[in-house]
Amino acid sequence: MTREPYNNLTKRKVVFLSRLYSPHIGGVEHHIRQLSRELHKRNYDVTVVTEQYDGTLPLYEKLDHLHVVRIHQNSLHSKIGTWIWMLLHIKIFLHTERVHTHDVFWWYIPVRFVLFWKPVYTTFHGYEGVGPPSLKAVRSRKVSEFLSWGSICVGNWMRMWYYAKPTFVVYGAADAQPQKPVESQTAVFIGRLSDDTGVLEYVRVVLALEGQITLTIYGEGELLSPLQDMIRGVSYITYKGVTREPLKALARARFAFVSRYLGIIEAMQTGRYVCAHWNNEIKKDYLMSFPAIRYACTFSQPSQLVEVMRELLRNSTRENQDVHDAQIWALNQRWNAVADTYEDLWSRYQ
Repeated sequence: MTREPYNNLTKRKVVFLSRLYSPHIGGVEHHIRQLSRELHKRNYDVTVVTEQYDGTLPLYEKLDHLHVVRIHQNSLHSKIGTWIWMLLHIKIFLHTERVHTHDVFWWYIPVRFVLFWKPVYTTFHGYEGVGPPSLKAVRSRKVSEFLSWGSICVGNWMRMWYYAKPTFVVYGAADAQPQKPVESQTAVFIGRLSDDTGVLEYVRVVLALEGQITLTIYGEGELLSPLQDMIRGVSYITYKGVTREPLKALARARFAFVSRYLGIIEAMQTGRYVCAHWNNEIKKDYLMSFPAIRYACTFSQPSQLVEVMRELLRNSTRENQDVHDAQIWALNQRWNAVADTYEDLWSRYQ
């Protein structure tokens, strides 16, 4: 399609709604931040409405060329409180061209019926909990989809699990640069320390290999204490807390232990062999729907990855080919392409 020139003097306004945003670290937060940077280059004026998850955060500030408006903590204790806040701040939505929600369409419901002519869209990013979605969760998404003018799903797996009918499907993006291969036997885990990311399973793999590879772990979460117990006294496994520079961490490792789309794309762009864990059927389908997953190792039991790693350490021919093919695909997954998809969605329903 023919796009408007980016040097148009009239700024186009869009409001994003997201439960969390910077300085909080997470996949949705990163998605919105990178997308907003691309949209800023295209002369968009972006506002993010989000939670004041920490009472020390200002209710309004400007970050990275966008406006951040936070819902006061006192309004977040109930749905009614959130809806009242939205109605009291309806001018935010009245004076924008379009609204785009990210997994929190329910916030917008009262405004949706007052400003019924206002274009509103939804991006669905992931799934609730660590198992199959409840009937309530499926129903909630279908209502959000029905009341939206169009939608984006991050992953085609949502068609089966949520009966989604998205306008577009994306898998995220990254802007990492290829790095030189690492010859040492090193692995890095980057992600939340939770059952869903399989951090303890990766540790079990490295322990079973008895020092043949080293592992550096970055992240935080509810499994920190069990993790520290497992690696206490183990010289070849190191926990380093949270990193704000994941690309530098990937550059130092040969193997990337990641199982979320963002981390997988960053690792593949960097040129690292990806090992991705799944522990339930929805996570398995999440991974299997990823277009370049055939160039990675997916596993549910530690023994499966142990076998693969032993083979790769003996002969890296398969690893090198998979890394090469994955990188070719991943380097096309840039944030400007994601911004194109959002613009295509918005223009389709104008």
